[in-house]
Amino acid sequence: MLELIGEAATPGVLAALTALAVVAGLVRGLSGFGSAMIFIPIASALTSPPTAVVLLFVADTLLTVPLVARAVRRCAWREVLPLAGGAAATVPIGVWLLIVVDPTAMRWIISAVILVLVGVLATGWRWRRSPSLPSTVAVGGASGLTGGMTGLGGPPVILFWMAGQDEPAVMRANIIVFLTFTGTFSFVGYVVGGLLTEERIALGLALVPAYGVALLVGAWLFRLATPRSYRALAFGLCAVAALTGMPASDGVL
Repeated sequence: MLELIGEAATPGVLAALTALAVVAGLVRGLSGFGSAMIFIPIASALTSPPTAVVLLFVADTLLTVPLVARAVRRCAWREVLPLAGGAAATVPIGVWLLIVVDPTAMRWIISAVILVLVGVLATGWRWRRSPSLPSTVAVGGASGLTGGMTGLGGPPVILFWMAGQDEPAVMRANIIVFLTFTGTFSFVGYVVGGLLTEERIALGLALVPAYGVALLVGAWLFRLATPRSYRALAFGLCAVAALTGMPASDGVL
């Protein structure tokens, strides 16, 4: 496998990516999301955005099957399916943008929107009644677009569910199942776009052991989470994603 990783992954870069995978796996196991928010911005600076997206896709897809198997029994399908339908329509557009468009302006817009939503929801605002079907599908579409383009498909749906009244266990299950749908849609786009190269797949596989151990530890830690701490973690991760996703942060990473 090592000969496939290529010269771009120097020992220093590989060590940094491994450490990053540990943090991302811990967060993913604990919250059911967040790995992309931690991994993608920094890994993009170390390699490239397409490479970072594929690395996490390879490691996460192989290791989250047990999480998904449990989540499908607890998720609220009436909420997940409309969101997944919206994402299915926009993931291909996001993947296309990842390949052909300079993402700087879009990164500013996405980061600003996420920060505004985090600020609103952190005040304690919640849905007073169930959102309409069109608005739910639209949120799924926004998530599919950002997920296909940047690997950060979580914030729109996470903030959507944080505004509701579901318990942490149900929200976590919803997020895990939804991200499985978007991951499947993204896989098709990556294949069509030629992003799944042997070098990227090999490097992603090299990160699997560290990511997997951290994922298990994070899943165990979830037992200690309270509704308040879970929401605080979700808001914090979304804010971190927005800040690290800004082009102004590139020189700091």
